[in-house]
Amino acid sequence: AEAYTTCPGLKGGFFDWTLSLDERVEALAKQATLTEQIAQLTNDAPAIVRLGIPAYNWLNDDEHGVKQAHATSFPNGCALGAMWSFETIHKVGQAVGQEARALHNAFVHMGNRGHQENGAGITMYAPNMNLVRDPRWGRAQEVYSEDPFLSSLYTAKFVSGAQQGNESKPERMQAAACCKHYAAYDTESIPVKRVNFSATVDSRNMWETYMPVFRSCVQSGQAAHVMCSYNAINGVPTCGDPKLLNGILRDQWKWPGFVVSDYDAWAQIYETHNYCPNMTCAAAVGLNAGMDQEGGGTKAIAQLQAAIDSHMTTEEDVTTAFKR
Repeated sequence: AEAYTTCPGLKGGFFDWTLSLDERVEALAKQATLTEQIAQLTNDAPAIVRLGIPAYNWLNDDEHGVKQAHATSFPNGCALGAMWSFETIHKVGQAVGQEARALHNAFVHMGNRGHQENGAGITMYAPNMNLVRDPRWGRAQEVYSEDPFLSSLYTAKFVSGAQQGNESKPERMQAAACCKHYAAYDTESIPVKRVNFSATVDSRNMWETYMPVFRSCVQSGQAAHVMCSYNAINGVPTCGDPKLLNGILRDQWKWPGFVVSDYDAWAQIYETHNYCPNMTCAAAVGLNAGMDQEGGGTKAIAQLQAAIDSHMTTEEDVTTAFKR
């Protein structure tokens, strides 16, 4: 350990622990090629062997417990919501985050980072804090309530508990929580498939009903990432909506985190919503809107180089997503 901290070859690089996080990320971005950066913009990120960056699976469905054997399984979302206890949901978040970190540390120490395992990482696809607006939704049991106020407070408490488990050192993140699914999302296949659905939402309903829980998640909870949803809102796919992503999240709410798509939702800007004429367009539209990571596969990010070559987006936009 002592040799590591004094090695002259590490000074000023991204392995230099004396630098700030932003400085280390900037150093890494300068050394990674454009091709390497694009390849990282997916939840199953490959290793960059020449730089010593290991493979990592960002997908961990830890909504009410770590998705691995021997982890604590807490009651599902609606049961947690029925407690009406903000102190308890905070402790639930702390426990889930702690177990996620512990499991990941165990995999690392065994020489297996578990990058093929759902639930072996420290980036949690949790909580699911959508509102129950239609009883036919098959995932209503995952969420806390139908009430924007209750769900907002619950979400902030779970997220802060999961991320800052060690409250004596809040600058050290225990696990990274995700606000999902953004936004106006509460359908599976009835009355229409979620990947084709466009929610018609007026401005008042959007801000009074659907947005409070997300604002609470990113501002009060300070969640590390947000997952855009399968649906469109008023004809625009959420994963390709610049007003929803860069506009509200970053410009209005000053949120510094990264955006991941629900599984294949970035690609579905073209495939199911037909918002674009081809996948190259969808890749550019998503990135330009504020997307950073393709959840599921690589169909969209595989077209980013073509989108750059066609002047539909830029290398700088790729690097921005990579650094986030």
